[in-house]
Amino acid sequence: MPAFIYLLLPILFWSGNYILGRVLVSSGIDPFTISFLRWSLACLIILPFAYKKLWKERKTIQKNWPLLLMFGWLGICNYNLFLYIGLSSTTVTNAVLLNSIMPVMILITARLLLGSKTSWMQNVGIFISTLGAITIVSRGSLDTFLHLSFSQGDLWIITAAISWAIYSVMIIKRPKEMSLIGFFACTAVIGTLFQAPLFFLFGESQLSNFTASNWMAIIYMGVFASIGAFLCWNTGIQKLGAATAGHFIHLLPVFSISLSVIFLGESLFHFHYVGIALIFSGIFVATILNKKRLNSKPNKLG
Repeated sequence: MPAFIYLLLPILFWSGNYILGRVLVSSGIDPFTISFLRWSLACLIILPFAYKKLWKERKTIQKNWPLLLMFGWLGICNYNLFLYIGLSSTTVTNAVLLNSIMPVMILITARLLLGSKTSWMQNVGIFISTLGAITIVSRGSLDTFLHLSFSQGDLWIITAAISWAIYSVMIIKRPKEMSLIGFFACTAVIGTLFQAPLFFLFGESQLSNFTASNWMAIIYMGVFASIGAFLCWNTGIQKLGAATAGHFIHLLPVFSISLSVIFLGESLFHFHYVGIALIFSGIFVATILNKKRLNSKPNKLG
């Protein structure tokens, strides 16, 4: 499978999670319950396949437990929980816009923590795709963009994005002795344990009141938005790097809108097409054209 597919699939899965998360919190289910149930289900599914790996890699886990705690805390607990908390008190427009700055956060974090540098062509691509994301969430109106207000929910979304940026950059330092499934299962269990006391202290939703649709949404989150997305995302970062992975976050508005059209009956307008064109153009410049430029340099020097 082409390497970029590993980054494309998580964006699709997370877009579905984004829409379902908004639906669930709007129906009165609290964020602590949603996040804890999602990851508890993911752990129940993955552990039967991963327990042998975890036992085999137990010495590596003991040796690297501070790092694994950080990954479980940032990538499993913080990002997901903060996102749902944010969605319960901010508009979808603000949340999507604030998520669209994640690539910039990833690049800044990579520079601060790892000393990574970006080329001018990557920066141009980021700028173009960011314009595309802004075009979509502002409905092509400068006035709409300038008059966005920031609430407490917006701050939660920003905190979630920062957590994910650090996770995405630091994932390159995950213990190489651990298998991908072992690493994921370990951090999923850690992240779920972090959420357990929060669920019991602050969770207010009664499971007996859940509808079949509520449970189907939780199952989707546990299987696709958790297991499938995280395994693909980690593989994609290992293959293409954190900076390249950051560009694909710009596809979140595109996929979210597409899913809204399919499942919620919403319509596409001219600004959607302009934004989607800019987003894909930016990713093309930052990845494919930048790679061709780097590959052509040795030939010119020779």
